[in-house]
Amino acid sequence: MTTQTKFGLGLLALLTLLAVVGPLVAADPNAQRDLLNGTLQPPSLAHLLGTDEFSRDVFSRLASGARISLGVAVVAVAVAAFLGMVIGLAAGASDGGLSGLLRRCIDIGLAVPRIVVLLVLLSAIGTVPMWLFALVLGATGWPAMARLIRGETLRLRHAQFVAAARALGAPEVRILWREILPGALPPVLVAATLGVADAMLLEAGLSFLGLGAPPPAASWGGMLLESRSVMAVAPWLVLAPGLALVAATSAATLLGDALRRRLQPDAK
Repeated sequence: MTTQTKFGLGLLALLTLLAVVGPLVAADPNAQRDLLNGTLQPPSLAHLLGTDEFSRDVFSRLASGARISLGVAVVAVAVAAFLGMVIGLAAGASDGGLSGLLRRCIDIGLAVPRIVVLLVLLSAIGTVPMWLFALVLGATGWPAMARLIRGETLRLRHAQFVAAARALGAPEVRILWREILPGALPPVLVAATLGVADAMLLEAGLSFLGLGAPPPAASWGGMLLESRSVMAVAPWLVLAPGLALVAATSAATLLGDALRRRLQPDAK
């Protein structure tokens, strides 16, 4: 295990601990303690990461936001991977008009800027529950996964072990499920791990624009938005969610690269 992999696993363990245990031991993230004397307090033993302009504990909000930010990213990537696998397998395994139609759909999905689609959708829908927000993120992220799966499916369709299974009389559905899909999964796992970082940054950016978790719910992007007006006098309000985002995206990138070296040793 390389040093980078160990570092990525360490960051993942810390973030998981923050998301799972943090909200259980921290105070109410929305509790306003002392609006007269407790606002914008710097980090101290009483408040490890200080307080915000509403006297709310920043550590409590960071821990609560970890569940939202990480949960949204994982669900969005899972949805994108599932849709990408279904559409990519169908596009690679079929022939004729269906294959061409699905390939055109994938090309169109890749050509349209994802952030523009998300901005239009979320602006039109308005405030949505976080589970629906995660589904929207996932539903717009499948084209890259589908292209990857389609390419792997086309490659594996002509492999010798697939030809042998076909010669033995195995039905096409069984070949697709038992022979082609397992061989196409490794690059998908790598792409999904790397996609967690992209999904987290997208969630943070959309929350910063006011299209994510509705207040007073805490998300890392929403915390950055709330700290915008006081960042000059309370820089800890920006540093806490900002460093958390850097740690999370770094962990996903390092682990994705480690998976790529392990599952695809011949890949450049």
